[in-house]
Amino acid sequence: MRYAICTTDPDTIADSREAGFDAVEVNVQTLIRPYDPEPVFEEALAPVLAAGLPIEAANVFLPKDLRCIGPDAVPDRIAEYAETVCRRLARVGASLLVFGSGGARQRPEGWPKEKADEQFVALLSRLRPIAERHGLKIAVEPLCRTSCNYINTVDEGAALARASGSPAVGVLADAYHWARNGETADTILAAKGILLHVHVATSSERLPPGMEPCDFGPFLRALAAIGYDGRLSVEATLPPPEGRVADFRSALEILKSQP
Repeated sequence: MRYAICTTDPDTIADSREAGFDAVEVNVQTLIRPYDPEPVFEEALAPVLAAGLPIEAANVFLPKDLRCIGPDAVPDRIAEYAETVCRRLARVGASLLVFGSGGARQRPEGWPKEKADEQFVALLSRLRPIAERHGLKIAVEPLCRTSCNYINTVDEGAALARASGSPAVGVLADAYHWARNGETADTILAAKGILLHVHVATSSERLPPGMEPCDFGPFLRALAAIGYDGRLSVEATLPPPEGRVADFRSALEILKSQP
């Protein structure tokens, strides 16, 4: 298992490295800067690379104006945008693109789910060769129902990933969203073979493990049961600088001690 922290802040990355984290998962909008010219991207990238952890994944793929389902969907614009995102992710050494982007995939009122599924699978099929060309895989991220009204459970994400027909497309399991939805271990067990990535945070305030009471046991035991040995990223509201290294070490200890 590799353990990552979701951040683009160089000081936080340095503290994560000191605490024992293996890698970083960055924010596409904050670091990759798809709409900005190359010099702006390179300037933002330099201090992140200098902080000392490899960039292995990226999230927050789409801004909310690039609609991927509904009557206002813009698949052509998304494909063009994805070319820049994937090329720059290859430049930083990343191998995974997380497709959450709840604002962009909100299902409009009255828009049939079946039609949304058709649009989303078609988009995944269109994005797949772009990602593969740059050595990337795509992980569909289910979001809790209070965050988005489309693709909420691991089962739903896995079904759409499978429908894309490619091993380069899979699903993500996020402990926070999974718990908020009231999902059980069964959804993770059913994702065996297609689970590409994992996020963790506490289920109440979305904090790193150890910063509030939260039982990660059922979630982590389900991962162990399917033999998941990939990357696990802490995606949470991160603690302030004072005491942060100790907080990060505690989070890692909790994650590595289970199941």
